[in-house]
Amino acid sequence: MPNSLTITTLFEPSDCEAYAEENLNHQLYRDVILQTLRKILPAHFFEKKETEEATYYHQKNLLQQIIPLITCSEIQQFPGALSFFVLSKHRPNSFRFFFEMISRWLTPGRQLNVVLAYASDFRLTHLGDDVYTICEVRISLESAIDLEEIQRHFPLLGNEIALGIHSEFYAQRILASKGMTVEDKISTIQDSIAFLMKRFPQVYDREFFTEMQHILVTCREGFKAERQPRHLSRMIGIQYLFRQNIKEAVKKNAQRRYLNLKIFRAFIQTPVGRKRVLSLLVGVNFFRDQETFGEKNLLKAIQHYIPAAVSVEGSFFVNKRSDHICNSYLEIEKKDGSDFSNAEIRTLRRELPANLKNRIEHRLYPVFMPRNEEEVMRNILILTHQLKYVRDIPQVLIMFDEQAYAHLYFTIILVRVLKPESRPIAEIFKQTDTTFEYLNDRTKIMGYIRKKYAKEASVFRLKMPKECFLRADHSIDLYKARQTVVNELTHLLGEIRDYNGGMISKQHELLLAIQRQLADVKGYDELLLENFFYSLAPVVVRALLDPKAFKTLFLMLNEGIQAFKHEGYYLKFYTEPYHVFALVIVEDMQLKELLNRALQDLHIPATELAYAHVKTHGSMCLGYICCARDLHKKEQFFQVIEQVLMTWDQQGQSVVNK
Repeated sequence: MPNSLTITTLFEPSDCEAYAEENLNHQLYRDVILQTLRKILPAHFFEKKETEEATYYHQKNLLQQIIPLITCSEIQQFPGALSFFVLSKHRPNSFRFFFEMISRWLTPGRQLNVVLAYASDFRLTHLGDDVYTICEVRISLESAIDLEEIQRHFPLLGNEIALGIHSEFYAQRILASKGMTVEDKISTIQDSIAFLMKRFPQVYDREFFTEMQHILVTCREGFKAERQPRHLSRMIGIQYLFRQNIKEAVKKNAQRRYLNLKIFRAFIQTPVGRKRVLSLLVGVNFFRDQETFGEKNLLKAIQHYIPAAVSVEGSFFVNKRSDHICNSYLEIEKKDGSDFSNAEIRTLRRELPANLKNRIEHRLYPVFMPRNEEEVMRNILILTHQLKYVRDIPQVLIMFDEQAYAHLYFTIILVRVLKPESRPIAEIFKQTDTTFEYLNDRTKIMGYIRKKYAKEASVFRLKMPKECFLRADHSIDLYKARQTVVNELTHLLGEIRDYNGGMISKQHELLLAIQRQLADVKGYDELLLENFFYSLAPVVVRALLDPKAFKTLFLMLNEGIQAFKHEGYYLKFYTEPYHVFALVIVEDMQLKELLNRALQDLHIPATELAYAHVKTHGSMCLGYICCARDLHKKEQFFQVIEQVLMTWDQQGQSVVNK
């Protein structure tokens, strides 16, 4: 009865009668499959029943019950050879999984010597169109001790093979749990990507393989070794989708910043064991080559919401190509090793995208400008003339000098009246604990008071670390740095007069007052507040404006950003007893000039009309505060803004909110 099996291999042509020699070769392959089936199938599989139909039914039913069938031969003498067999339904690359399991994991810690490997896909045509795979892996054994170890491990390994032989998913999970080589992981990732491209051709095109290749080359070997193929495949797939999504969006509006964020939990394998981490993938478009987005930008944004978060060492990488789209990846954990809560993850998903858009860093080229000694000498003379009495406090002029890789430099001109207790400037800095480095330039006497008390002029530089003056977008806050210089000089020298910093100090005081007004507002963007405040025009209002009025305008800005849908424009009016406010948000940058020209025609005094603007989330936000005493001017103020927007709207735009 064994010969009643009708076997057809998948690699033989459907009609080979004209090629006798080739047909003979295929017959040999069929005979090998038949002989192998005889070895592993139970004897009653070949029993003949009452009718041919009953025999076929019996064989088909039995196959469904016993496959996948994993078994091994017997060995009588040593050295010798032991064969392992599997019969299963067809699955692409199932033989590779079977070979890997037998050769590498049958005896943990060492790889077996495979002397023969064989696999074939075939059909039992008399039983239907199902495709089966039969595999044999033969290994050499040197002693009975090796056989005993194999017999202990084979039952458990056989269960794992049975689970993975029919499922690519389980096969990858099993191999991953045992530890795959980087080459095996890459091969598995390629199979996964090929499967996705075949199943979803409308989503994944050939560019998917390019994305995979670029990421796998960019990642260090240790990064790939510590992460499972499913983890790596997921990263590649998300980055590909981010890139395609942003590409399509940029085609519609290249002036807007687009940012995609994906957060998911993951496991990595470290030398000390398995660790749970939180993975973040960010995709963003750049406007110019000088823009960059690094690990510090991303981590500081995360720490704004979760202060205990730290980056996993070696987990960050950037995937930036020539299309001005940057994909970044980072894994984070907590300092105390605890897990991230669902509430924390929800907060990151909700708040982080807007925060990250404001943290794009702009790399600037250093400026080369030698100091103008004539200007220094002129300033020394000006400050010297300010000292007329012995009791006059020191006069100080502070000028920003240069920015180095990690430091800022300020040039200081200090003119003071020397008294008996006065110490040299260099000695004061040397004997006082300060983070500033004193760099002497020159010191000279510029005259006397009462022909007794000398006027001393000192020119020196102060070197200071710039790390604490970096804003969220890694721009330098020179206002804060300069104020720190003033505070440090006051601490070292006592009361001084900041000759060229009067207006700057007033502006800083007003900003602090506004921040105090916003103390009850939770979660506002401090960088957005600073940018909005320092855009105020005319400049004089930065020192004179009512802090409560600016708070009102800033809250309107926050509300407008949330409401604006990047279509048409957003318009909001608000009236108080002494102030009227207007906020406009639009993507068309030219509208700012149209509004400003129209408002200038009202001839409202500069002290009665303040204007601020900021670009955020790819839109231009325009804010106005009018405190004109003439009520008619206030009415005209509203009318002009409405008229400009209506005219602009008639050219094809639409109103979002009013």
